[in-house]
Amino acid sequence: MSLIGTGRVRARARLPTLAARLGMFVVVAGCIAALPVPSAAAAPHFICSAANSAKVPCRFATPSGNIRCVWTPVPENVACELLSSGRAYRLAPTGHARKITLAPARRGATLPLDQQLVFPQSLSCHDTNVMISCNQDFGLGSFTLRPRHSHAS
Repeated sequence: MSLIGTGRVRARARLPTLAARLGMFVVVAGCIAALPVPSAAAAPHFICSAANSAKVPCRFATPSGNIRCVWTPVPENVACELLSSGRAYRLAPTGHARKITLAPARRGATLPLDQQLVFPQSLSCHDTNVMISCNQDFGLGSFTLRPRHSHAS
């Protein structure tokens, strides 16, 4: 009697692959369990969200450091300057972005790459490595600062 065409040979052939898969699962699970658990000290730090952040100005810069910004609570606005050209804009929640002269004294905190900052009064900013754009969440005002093609609306 030949066992080639029956299901017994196929079942026996699958046993080593099941055992190999189970062994791989145990190894992967062991590796995952061995990974270090992040502590509270390594928790991400969010810019402009300290205990007194609603009352004190907050300075921040893009990861490359080519744009420096300051958010001031009174009057509520965000102002940023592109250091290479000196072009600067200020955005308040009541109107469009305006071109200004700004010289931030300090660099402030460096933003992580692709961070979005949300401020009171529906202002928010989003950064990349060399660009920042700020806008009114429910309005028409916005500005974008980058090495080429900076603009405000």
